Amino acid sequence: MKIAIPTDSKGGLSDIVFNHFGMAPTYTVIEIIENRIGNVKIIDNTSDHFGGSESPVDLLLKENVGIVICSNLGPRAMEVLKCQGFDMFFTKREKVQDVVDNFIKGQLERFSSESTSCSKS
Repeated sequence: MKIAIPTDSKGGLSDIVFNHFGMAPTYTVIEIIENRIGNVKIIDNTSDHFGGSESPVDLLLKENVGIVICSNLGPRAMEVLKCQGFDMFFTKREKVQDVVDNFIKGQLERFSSESTSCSKS
């Protein structure tokens, strides 16, 4: 499984969680294999927020990410992520390594997405 965490820079596991999902300069993508950290990849946020043509969610879909862990998620981003099948978890602004460790231990809280709808109407 692959998780993505919005981050401040290209620091990898030693980076800090960015406080806004869509406006993060980078996303740290971590592959979890048998409850261990596998590959770590940093991708630049080249989304429409930064002059690109894709959304942040599109960037993560290209990387086969299925889980997003962040400290803040607006209702629109939450709806788009939910409709694309992502699981979403909440964390404080802390070091990525600590966040991943807490995720593996099952200590992170899921974002509630009960108020979002995936209807096309």
